[in-house]
Amino acid sequence: MSKPYSLDLRERAVAAAEAGLLQTEVVGLFSVSLATLKRWLSKRRAGQSLAPKPYRPGPRPAFGTAEALGALAAQLAADPDGRLIDHCQRWQERTGHSVSVATLHRARRALGWRHKKKGWSLPSATRPNGPLGAKPTRP
Repeated sequence: MSKPYSLDLRERAVAAAEAGLLQTEVVGLFSVSLATLKRWLSKRRAGQSLAPKPYRPGPRPAFGTAEALGALAAQLAADPDGRLIDHCQRWQERTGHSVSVATLHRARRALGWRHKKKGWSLPSATRPNGPLGAKPTRP
């Protein structure tokens, strides 16, 4: 994320534009975009502060801590063949925080869990064991 322009630069650019310099000259002199200068000028006309807004981080990730990933690993180990939607519901019941299926899927992948859970099984007993391409005979 880039740093916001300083309050001093904003005030000098607005003062230069209000002193009579052309907006294109102010843009070149202070290396800001024309849209930014116009926004600062409209804020000044509206009586608002030119100070940059404070940084506000977004929401915390649901599985951002090692403890949360460990709890999810224990939940997955308890029911390895469970559906993702069921794990989401179980997670909400245990922690009180709802997570989407996509979020749980990404966390499961981060833990190294694969999508396919069940191993190889024997072929069906009703299927005939003949050579490839041979038609099955009916009794």
